[in-house]
Amino acid sequence: MMLHEKIIKYFKENIKLFNNSFERRDLDILIRYVFDNRTYSEIENIYKDIYFINVLKFAIRRRLSQEPISQIISSRRFWHSKFYVDKNVLDPRPETELLVKKVLELPSSNLSLIDLGTGSGCIAISIAKEKPNFEVFASDISDGALKVAKRNSELYQTSITFIKSDWFSKIDRKFDVIVANPPYISETEYNDLPLCIRRFEPKIALIAGSNGLDCFKKIIKQFNKYLKPKGMLFLEIGSTQKQNIKKLFHYNGYKKIEFLNDLSGKYRVVCVKKDA
Repeated sequence: MMLHEKIIKYFKENIKLFNNSFERRDLDILIRYVFDNRTYSEIENIYKDIYFINVLKFAIRRRLSQEPISQIISSRRFWHSKFYVDKNVLDPRPETELLVKKVLELPSSNLSLIDLGTGSGCIAISIAKEKPNFEVFASDISDGALKVAKRNSELYQTSITFIKSDWFSKIDRKFDVIVANPPYISETEYNDLPLCIRRFEPKIALIAGSNGLDCFKKIIKQFNKYLKPKGMLFLEIGSTQKQNIKKLFHYNGYKKIEFLNDLSGKYRVVCVKKDA
């Protein structure tokens, strides 16, 4: 039996820091994080080790305060890798993997790409790892986010050029592919989000004005002049935003728009070719 199974049993019987609403999965993750998956035979006296016990108690208290598991253990899985995260970036979400999947399906192995609003860098890095011949750039307005993204890039030894930019404000070249997972939550929707998101994830990376469309308006208005001939734009969108996004593209003169569904069948990504 792995050590963490014994520790789980011990805490359930002896420690009154959580109640039945504390998810078993969360406890499993925290125990593996603290005790590093070592077997019981390697550290038989673990119950007497006050340091490890106190670290686990503190981690449990943090989780009970609604802090995301990812920020407690400083990592989150995305695509095929584990990424460092902190309070400066959003947790990478599984639905965002559709952006990565669609870019990797492009037939060429030698393209230039920029990930706007890169956050943790999970999109750009995931693509760069599987497409080493891509010339990959990533931008963000947040110094804290860029620091996290650079740390993840160094971890996976990807050659990404990072730029501090408010969308296209500091971009001075063209690309074959532009990808972005911009903020798309309205101010009203934000107030209804779980406490763990409102308390611990950066508000600037979530809210996009009163209707959740402010960032889309900026990107859609400008992206065409930053794309090379036959270039493509991929944007993650909110699951209920299809019609509003379509109207924005039509308003800016784009007619050929493709919407892609995530694994749950919800509209999640919009794809538009240059001069569509």
